[in-house]
Amino acid sequence: MKLLAICTGTVAPLLYRTAAGDVKTVASGINKKAVSTLHEPNPVELKKLGLQGDEQCNLSVHGGLDKAVYMMPAEHYSFWQLRRQAHNLDSNLLWGMLGENLVVEGLLESEVRLGDELEIGGVRLRVTDPREPCFKFAIRMGYGNAPKDMVQQGNCGWYLRVVQTGSLKAGDAIVRHANASGKTVLEQFRFLTRKGQMDLLGD
Repeated sequence: MKLLAICTGTVAPLLYRTAAGDVKTVASGINKKAVSTLHEPNPVELKKLGLQGDEQCNLSVHGGLDKAVYMMPAEHYSFWQLRRQAHNLDSNLLWGMLGENLVVEGLLESEVRLGDELEIGGVRLRVTDPREPCFKFAIRMGYGNAPKDMVQQGNCGWYLRVVQTGSLKAGDAIVRHANASGKTVLEQFRFLTRKGQMDLLGD
């Protein structure tokens, strides 16, 4: 289990086109870019409310103590590359494309449980909730069914609470302390999306 990349971004206008063809913008923090990679493992400070240099837009559904950091398995990128190809979109996806802060290898929603704690570098994080896709994810991915694809695949990633602040960098090993009594992230995601409800408030 390893941290492959750290991604941050500030709140900025997200451009989209309506069904009527009008071009509009909405504020979002979903546009993340890698600031620490295996090639350039720059250390990044993590505080209680998130990574240095990172912002969230709608704090009612993203950010805060229980959703300070968003983690995504690197294994899901191949799926999104294929979906983008199917829509004739650029499939050369860079880390951060899915709006995540931490890209990891060796952890999946079917295994990670709510309440698990992860040690990475000098920090400790606790798994709190799965990410629910919204219309801003569809805008980011370039096609309208992207949230539905995430629901069907269950490749949602998960939010984390910062238990111990400190510094981390790409390449750091991950030590998982499992909460055997917790639901898996996938189980909780299926529960939250069982009737197709999805957060439409945005990243």
